[in-house]
Amino acid sequence: MAEINILAVDDEEFLLDIYRRVLDANGYWVDTALTAEEALQKMKSNKYQLCLLDVTLPDMRGTELLKLMHRIDPAMKVLIVTGDWSPSDVASARKNGADEFVLKPLERDALIDTVERVLKQG
Repeated sequence: MAEINILAVDDEEFLLDIYRRVLDANGYWVDTALTAEEALQKMKSNKYQLCLLDVTLPDMRGTELLKLMHRIDPAMKVLIVTGDWSPSDVASARKNGADEFVLKPLERDALIDTVERVLKQG
């Protein structure tokens, strides 16, 4: 299997740690960002196949970040993982290229299954 690089963006550091440990244990390389600005900086110097993206970030809505991310890398898959979303967030995220949505909290097996499903999507 080719190396899959994942960027996890969430303002909750403990969740980023969980994502990293679970996905690392399953053969993925995981980078993390606590803010939209940090995520954008990392995207300028790294290539990611998938982003796990929270909607609520301290410096920008995740739906706005999604738009900026796809300007940098339109091929990157995006999985919205959030506990705080509205119908307008869903509509905006779909319009801007989100591939999948899941609600927090996400169990370990559900995380792995969802990541694998999104990565297999054409």
